[in-house]
Amino acid sequence: MELTLDEQILILLRERGPLASEEIAHYLGRNVNEVKDELQYLELDKLITRVKRGILFRKEVFDLTPTGLEEAQKAYEKLREISHEILSRISSMNEKELEEFLNQYMALMPLIMILNLLPFEMLIWVLGSSTAHDNSAYSNN
Repeated sequence: MELTLDEQILILLRERGPLASEEIAHYLGRNVNEVKDELQYLELDKLITRVKRGILFRKEVFDLTPTGLEEAQKAYEKLREISHEILSRISSMNEKELEEFLNQYMALMPLIMILNLLPFEMLIWVLGSSTAHDNSAYSNN
């Protein structure tokens, strides 16, 4: 099961409320231009709308439409299923299997962390073990 960038954006807007494209990119760990492109598609599909916010410093933010909110809920349920799959499978895997399994979901980790869908300690362990493995090539031990 996979979660597309547009689904990730919808979930984020559902959870955080109206956000600027730069904020969305920051939260999701994505390129701003990639996010801006996706926002255009979501707007054309009438899932989001542009809103001007602020009095002195006006900025353009994106918010969900009623249809977008429905789609965001579906996407959120999909992300919860992914999180449950990670939780259920993680303890029965060896290090190599775990690394391969988690690599397919690494792009979702920022969103999973924001939404607290996995225990924080587990995320630290998962992210720590993957970086420790990556850094072992640089070790002199």
